[in-house]
Amino acid sequence: MSDFIYRPQIEVLSAADGVRRRQWSDEDKLRIVEESLVGYRQVTATARRHGICRSLLTTWRRQYRNGELGASRSASFAPVTVTKDIPASQPGPG
Repeated sequence: MSDFIYRPQIEVLSAADGVRRRQWSDEDKLRIVEESLVGYRQVTATARRHGICRSLLTTWRRQYRNGELGASRSASFAPVTVTKDIPASQPGPG
């Protein structure tokens, strides 16, 4: 009989052990997308050059086409009509 008892080693993984996700600024995304639009068949080469997957770059390109990428939210205005003050003694329309 052997004195060896098999005990599997359990490795505890933590979220802090893994590689953190990168955060891309809108300016970086726009620069990378515009670079991928120059020339023929540049999506894969551009993605590889910047260390991102092709599907992520494809998603950014779709957002760019739809105007969703880097579009700053501008203030929307409602039309306003200015009229002369109506004295309180006159009845209003109605």
